[in-house]
Amino acid sequence: MKRSGVLAVASVTGALTAAILLLVDYRSFVSVNSPGVLVTFIAVGWAFVAAGVAAWRTRPHDHTGRLTVIAGLLWLVWAFNFSSNSIAFTVGGVLVVTYSVAIIQVLLGYPLGRLRTRWERWFVAGCYVYSIGSAMTELAFGDPGPVGFEHEHPVNLLLIRDDPGLLKSLQMVFAPIDLAIAFVVLAVLITRWRNGTPAYRAAFAPLWLATLVGTAMSATVFLVKQRSQDSTMEWVTSVNFAAIALVPLAIVVGLWRYRGARAASQVMVEVGAAPLGEGFTTALRRALRDPSLVLWSWSPELAEFVDADGVVHELPGDGEDRAATVLENDSEPVGALVYDQSLRDQPQLIAAVRSATVVTLDNQRLQTELEAQLEEVRRSRGRIVSSGDEQRRRLERDLHDGAQQRLVAAAILLRRAQRSMNEQQLRDLLSQGAAELDLAVTELRELARGVYPPVLKERGLGAALDSLAERTPLPLEIRDELTVRPGEAVELAAYYIAAEAVANATKHSSASLVEISLRMVDGALRVTVSDDGCGGAGFTPGGGLSGLQDRAAALAGTLTLDSPVAGGTVLTVDLPTVDLPTVGIHA
Repeated sequence: MKRSGVLAVASVTGALTAAILLLVDYRSFVSVNSPGVLVTFIAVGWAFVAAGVAAWRTRPHDHTGRLTVIAGLLWLVWAFNFSSNSIAFTVGGVLVVTYSVAIIQVLLGYPLGRLRTRWERWFVAGCYVYSIGSAMTELAFGDPGPVGFEHEHPVNLLLIRDDPGLLKSLQMVFAPIDLAIAFVVLAVLITRWRNGTPAYRAAFAPLWLATLVGTAMSATVFLVKQRSQDSTMEWVTSVNFAAIALVPLAIVVGLWRYRGARAASQVMVEVGAAPLGEGFTTALRRALRDPSLVLWSWSPELAEFVDADGVVHELPGDGEDRAATVLENDSEPVGALVYDQSLRDQPQLIAAVRSATVVTLDNQRLQTELEAQLEEVRRSRGRIVSSGDEQRRRLERDLHDGAQQRLVAAAILLRRAQRSMNEQQLRDLLSQGAAELDLAVTELRELARGVYPPVLKERGLGAALDSLAERTPLPLEIRDELTVRPGEAVELAAYYIAAEAVANATKHSSASLVEISLRMVDGALRVTVSDDGCGGAGFTPGGGLSGLQDRAAALAGTLTLDSPVAGGTVLTVDLPTVDLPTVGIHA
C-alpha cells in the first residue's frame, strides 16, 4: 500500500468521523449511553482502520488489511443509528452488524488473509447477505420511534408497516440463526486450533485471545442490558468497546510477530551461532517458532532432497499445509527448509533464516573440505616421508650391490697386483682392476642419471624422455608438443612421474608399447602415459601410484588413472606452470 493509499483511507475515515459528529444527535446518543462511550466508540473504529492500514502496507498481497479497514468503517457507520438524518439513520440501521461479518472473514482467513475452502466463501457471503437482509427486514416491519430524540426523530425510509408482533416473530427467527453463525465460527476456530501446527497457534494466539475476551464482554453487556438500566450498563458498554479494540491490536501483533530488522538480525545471530546438526535444526525451529521445521540436504548423486536419514523427499506443493524454501549457493541447490505454511507470508524472517542457513551450510562445507584437505596433507606427508625413506634405501641398495661391489673388487685386484712378482700377472691384475673401475663409473653415472638426469636440465623434458626411451626395454614413443619449457620444478616432477609410469608398465602390465605425450592445456603441463597392457592398475596405500599422486599434489597438480582390466592403462597428470616456487623436487 502506497502513501497515497494511506492518505486516502485516512481521508475517508476522517470524513466518516466528521459526518458522525455532525449527523449524530448527541442528546439521543447519551440518552442510552454515557458521554465517554462516543469517544471510546470512535477510538475503536480508528483502531481498526489503523491496524488495517498497517497490515495492508506490510501484506499487500492478501485481504487481511483491507478487511480490517472495512470492519473499522462499518463499525463507525453504527453511530448513524442515533442520527436525526433519515438517510444516515436508515443506512446505519441496515449496516448495524455488518462489521461483525468482516471480522468473521478476517478470523476465518487469518493469517493468510484468504478463505481456504469453497464452503467458507459461501458461508461468509451468506453472512453478509443475512446481516443486511435481516436488518432491512426488521426496519421494514419495525419503527424505532422517537426514542432518545428530543426534537425531530428520523424517518425510517424502509418502513412498510409498524407491526411489533411480526417484528418480535422475526427476531425469534433471527436469534437462533445468529447463534448458529457464532457456533459455526467458533467450531471452525476450535478445530483449527486443535489441528493447527505450533507455528499456526503462535501466530493466531493473540487474535484468538482477543476474540475470546471480546465475546465474553459482549455476552456480559447483553446480560447486563437485560437485567439493569442503570449507569452500570453504560460502564460495561465502554469496557465492551475497549475489549473489541483488542481485535485490531491482536491482528497487528500476530502479523508482525516475526517482523522487523532487529528480529531478523537476532535470527541471523542465533542461527549462525548454532553448530550444524540437531542443535542447528533446533535453533531454526526456535527462530521460526515452528517445532515441525525440518532441514533437508541436496544429494547431487540422486538429484533429490534427502533428510538426515537419507530418505528422499519431494518439496511440498502450493495446495499443501507445508511450505519450503530452497537454499542455494552459486545458483546450485544445497538444501531446503520445510516449515508450516502459515509462515509463508513472513518473507523478512524467512529471508533472514535462509541467509543464515546458507552461510552456515557454506561455512560447514568449507570447513569439511578444509579438514579433508588437511587430513590428506597429513597422509601425503607420511607417504612422502615413506617414499623418501624407500628411495634412500633403494639408493643404498643400488650402491651396495653395484658400484660398491665393483670398487671393492678393484681394490682387491690392485692389492694383489702390489704383491705380485710376476710381470704378466701384474698386467692382468691391473687390467682387471681397471675394468672393474670402468664398470663402477658406468653404474655410478647411471645411478646419478636416475637421481637427476643432466640432460633434463640441459635440454629439457622431451630430450630427457628420449634418453629414457633409449634405456627402456619396451618400445617407447614420445610426442613432444611443447614450445616453451615449463620450469625446473614442473619438469623434474613430470619426468619422475613419467619414468615411474614407464617402469610400472615394464614390470607389471605386459605391454608391447608405451606412449608419452607432452602438451600445454590451460596453462598447465599435461603429461599422458599410456600403454596397451593388461590394465587393472589402481591407487593403493603406500603404492607407487599413490606416491606419484602425492608428487603431483605437491605442485597443486592432479593425477588421474584410467586402467580397465584388459584395456590398457592411461595415466594423465596436469601440473600448473603459473606462480610455482622454483625449488627442486628430489627423489
